[in-house]
Amino acid sequence: MARRTKEEALQTRQAIIDAAEIVFDARGVSEASLQEIAEVAGVTRGAVYWHFRDKADLFNALMDRAILPFEQRWLDDKAAARMPPLQELEAIAADMLRATSRDERLQRAVSISSQKLSYVDEFGSVRERRLAVLARARKRFEVLLSEAQRAGALPADAQPSHAARALLALVDGLVVHWMLDGRSFNLCRVGEPAVRHMLAGMAVSPSTGLALA
Repeated sequence: MARRTKEEALQTRQAIIDAAEIVFDARGVSEASLQEIAEVAGVTRGAVYWHFRDKADLFNALMDRAILPFEQRWLDDKAAARMPPLQELEAIAADMLRATSRDERLQRAVSISSQKLSYVDEFGSVRERRLAVLARARKRFEVLLSEAQRAGALPADAQPSHAARALLALVDGLVVHWMLDGRSFNLCRVGEPAVRHMLAGMAVSPSTGLALA
């Protein structure tokens, strides 16, 4: 009986997050109410408060469900590289673009967080969480760029921290623009060559030892 109760509680929690995803995407986070989310989920408002402290807590749970499965795969700076650092970096960036283009839940999370949320009042913690995820991505990129520099694949005077910010801005900007533009272009066909060209522009030519322009 206890196991069944635990499973039912988990099902209720997931139903509330499903409902929040629908309501936040349709109305925006600020305009959405917990009462409306409860109605869409088919539960009482009290059930929502049983599982979540407030709307920000519910939003963070929604983001965790969509993003956490990818974070370890993309952002673990202790992960062993499968290939040379610049190739590994290109593969991670390409995987980010492909996953976003294919995963509707991830797309809704990106849409809500980038277009339908104002980082004020109770959502200050949400802003901090988004910044933390971006910081992890930037750190992962910087680690790989530093490894590439030590291996002689980047010029000695390159600054991996700056390059990491630029690459993250490219990938994140492409995704946000793709969402804002109603998915009017192929994210992978546009994004993957853009990442490849940016990394090629940073790299040292094997024959000359000079940075590629």
